[in-house]
Amino acid sequence: MVLTNTSLSSLPSTWQGLTDRLAGVGDSTYIFFICDNDSSTGKPWCPDVRAAIPVVQKYFEKRPEEILVVSVGQLPEWRKADNPFRTKWDLRAVPTFVKYTRTADGIGQKQVVEDDVKNEGNLKALVQS
Repeated sequence: MVLTNTSLSSLPSTWQGLTDRLAGVGDSTYIFFICDNDSSTGKPWCPDVRAAIPVVQKYFEKRPEEILVVSVGQLPEWRKADNPFRTKWDLRAVPTFVKYTRTADGIGQKQVVEDDVKNEGNLKALVQS
């Protein structure tokens, strides 16, 4: 399975905007924040992203429709303090794998970050939580 990237413009303007996309209490969606490929290597510029992609692909191979994959851009873009993924989505590192769940009070958020995304057990625990 190949993960399909979703553009920033396809996402709600902030993670709180996911409320409209999750119809009922208990509904969940997943967003996998990665980085762009380095033009000189053709691979993600972040080594943790390179290691995490195959793990996430394998885990979601039978249900790719459940996951949105979004790139935070090239390293210079990512490092900017005004990067929209830092300001609107409150990301601090890539890869970040986030589960958003509709609750009675709004949207709940759980995530695994960097090295933890490379562990299939961590993904399984997050998805089943």
